[in-house]
This record gives sequence, structure tokens and C-alpha cells, in this order.
Amino acid sequence: MPRSGAKPAIPFVIWLLVVVSLVRWRQGSIYSGGADPVVVIKALIQCVALLVAVVVLIRTRERQPLGGRSLGLLLLIVAVSAIGAYAQGNTEASAVLAIRVVLLAATVIVVLLSFPARLAVTSLLAAMAVVGAFSAITGLGLMLSGGRLGGGIPPLSPNDIASLCGLPALGVLHEIVHGRASGRLLVIFAGLSGLVLATGSRTAIFALVAAMLVVLLQVRRPPIAVAAMVLVAVPAIFAIIAYTPTLANIVNRGDSASLVTLNSRTISWEAVLEIPFDTWERWVGSGLSVKQIAVLGQYWDEQVFDSSWISALAQAGLVGAALLALWVARTSWDSLRTPQLGTFTNGALLFILFRSVTENGLVDASVDFVVFFTLSVLLEKASARPFHPADHGPVGPKDHLAKAP
Repeated sequence: MPRSGAKPAIPFVIWLLVVVSLVRWRQGSIYSGGADPVVVIKALIQCVALLVAVVVLIRTRERQPLGGRSLGLLLLIVAVSAIGAYAQGNTEASAVLAIRVVLLAATVIVVLLSFPARLAVTSLLAAMAVVGAFSAITGLGLMLSGGRLGGGIPPLSPNDIASLCGLPALGVLHEIVHGRASGRLLVIFAGLSGLVLATGSRTAIFALVAAMLVVLLQVRRPPIAVAAMVLVAVPAIFAIIAYTPTLANIVNRGDSASLVTLNSRTISWEAVLEIPFDTWERWVGSGLSVKQIAVLGQYWDEQVFDSSWISALAQAGLVGAALLALWVARTSWDSLRTPQLGTFTNGALLFILFRSVTENGLVDASVDFVVFFTLSVLLEKASARPFHPADHGPVGPKDHLAKAP
């Protein structure tokens, strides 16, 4: 299968299987080991995705060059967490999650070897949008009854829907401002952005706004239609913020209980930060299956971390958190110094990393991990060799993610 003959439907199907296998099929459950029908079915779907990707790779005559730094750092983090899990007697559940993360990384690598960067990324964003929008549409009843927009099928949380729809909205905005403005794209952008707003997910909303500003600020010669829309949108948004309670409603979400959400999170953060330095748990963590910690002085016994960085400290200790920080810093630097990719990845990484402070998933069996790992590998590839127009990736800021390979 030559590079120019890649069929867009193939990577989309692979990514769709991956996303379906990663999103929550039931709320309020944290994997702690063992197997049940849901766990088995999701594992089978993930394996099918990898199998399809491998078959495609075998049939691909011309493969994309990739580096190995991102995969190496990931394997180091997983290895450190495995040592911590063994030291804490938490091997079974952590081993299952470690295997899932490694298989996800393998799937990403195989897809990126088989397909051009632009096709791989846009297909991933499309799969995320389909799952997120379908869940949101089937869950409109919750919002109509006065709550936040949650999922129906699958029963995703508002934060999950915001995550799945936010990055695709950013990708569509990138297409629009880099020369492919059309009525269809504008409708898709408005729809995805509206779904994110309807979830009331404060972190995702603010992260998406910041990411959109980054994308817009990098446009050197915006199309006239896009410039006109921005000139109209800026005063309109200012008026909405200044003269309506919209911003206050997003921050407060209409109930006083939501104001203590961050405080509840910091309870678990403090518990993790107070782990003694003279323990294995402090240095190498307790394994990838650790998602919550016992807390004292509250009317509940355990608190979920709700932060990728606190999770890294608990799961892989100071060693794993330092490796993750190095990985994030290097990927961000690669994005900033690679303008052909950076016109999209700067904003996308900001969205992911902004949310990583108060949400889990940066190194986990999650969609956020798949996106971050995909962008990290692609940026590593782009920064490791001179850019050449013959590559079937972005051919310049105006054409990145906007021109068919």
C-alpha cells in the first residue's frame, strides 16, 4: 500500500476501536484487578485494533520513519511503576494496566508507521468526535432536566465528553483558519464547541479557549472571512462575559457544592505529597492501578487523585514523575521549534497539559494518553530530521492538517 494510496477509512476504524475500548462503559468504577464481561470485551476490542493495525503495516510497502525517545521514556515510567507495584504487593491490577498502556503505545506506533502524519492525526480526532458527540446526543435528557451534559451511550461523564470533543473542535478551527473555511466546517466547529460548553467542564472550557487563542495567534495571513469572523466574535464574547452571568455560571456551575471540588482534590494531593521519603512508595510509587488514596479527617475514606501529575507521583514515585516531566518538557520544546507541526500541536498540547493538572490520563489507558503519545512521537520524528516538502505530512503552516496527503 503506497503512501499516497492510504485509505482514510482504515486509520479511522482503528482509532474508533481504540477510543471505544478506552472510554468508560460504566460510571463510578475503578479497576482493581480481576476480569468481568466489560473488562474482557474492552480488552478484546483493543486487541482487534492492534491486530488490524499490524495487518495494515504488513501490507504497507513504504513506512514512515519514527524515533524511539517517546517510547523509551514511556517504557521507563511503566517499568518504574511495575517495581513500585511489586514492592507494595499490587502486581495483578497494575500489571494488567501496564500491559494495556504498552499495547496502546504499540498500536500508535504501528499506525504512525503505516500512515502519513496528517491522516493519522485527523483520523484520531474524527474518531474522538464521533464517540463524544454520539454519547452527548444520546445523553441530552440529563441536560434538559437541569443537569450538565452527560453521556447516554456510552455513559460518559461531562468531563469525558468535553475531552473527546475539545481537541476535534481545535482541529477543525485549525482547518478553518489555515485556508479551508467552509460552511460544513463552521457547523462542525460550532457543534463541537457547543457540546464542550454544555458539559460545564470548567477546566476543559478554559483549556480549549486558551488553545484556540494559541492557534489563532499563530496565523500569519488569515483568510478574509476568518479575520472578519474574529473581529465580530471578539466584541460579542466580551459583551457576553461582561454583561451576562455566563462566566459566573460556568465557574460556579449553579451550585455551591461545585466550589469545593478543587479543595476535595487537594486532600488527596496532600496525602500523596506527605508520603515519607524513606519509603519505596515515595521513590517508585505503587503501580498504575493506584487511582485513589485513603484520607483522614473526612466523612469519606478514599479520594481519587484527579491529577495526572499526582497520579504519576503515586503510581511511579518521584523517579516516574521526573521522567514524565522530562518527557512533557521535551515534547513541548519540539513543538515550539517545529513550526510546520506547531501550528496545531502547540494548542493541542496546551489543551492536554492544562487539563492534566486537574484530570487523570496522561500516562494511563486513556484517550488523553493516546493523543499525547501520538503527538509526542510525531514531533520527535519531525524534529529529528530536516523537513522536506515530499513528506506526506504538513507542508507548511498554511497546509498542515489542511491539505490532503
